[in-house]
Amino acid sequence: MSASILIVEDDDMIREMMDVILTQAGYNVSLAAGGEAALDLLKRSRFQLVLLDVHMPRVSGLDVLRTMQALGRTMPPTVMVTANRNAETVGEAMKLGCVGYVAKPFTPDALRARVRSALAGPQTPGSDKTVYI
Repeated sequence: MSASILIVEDDDMIREMMDVILTQAGYNVSLAAGGEAALDLLKRSRFQLVLLDVHMPRVSGLDVLRTMQALGRTMPPTVMVTANRNAETVGEAMKLGCVGYVAKPFTPDALRARVRSALAGPQTPGSDKTVYI
């Protein structure tokens, strides 16, 4: 069975591009155009990975991470997909459980590699699985 991935991205073109890349790579992909839709899906379904944009209208990616923590169940690994490399934003996302970032713009190969790495988890006991691309 292939991994189930939730893509949360408000930009239609980027969301669709990520969907095509990961579906062709064999993953089961669900899409959310914003934070509110993502939270609804996260309450109803289980995912092995969440790819989450930071800057979205109304409910930001950081707000989604905060709410995911408050749901009281094990969070899937979450990778932020953003052009924002602000140290404060990165630090806040990491405190909230983000396991890494994919910087926009990214290549299909970079996205697939980051997804594989996040799904694999830590490579050695106690290792930090945070990876930046």
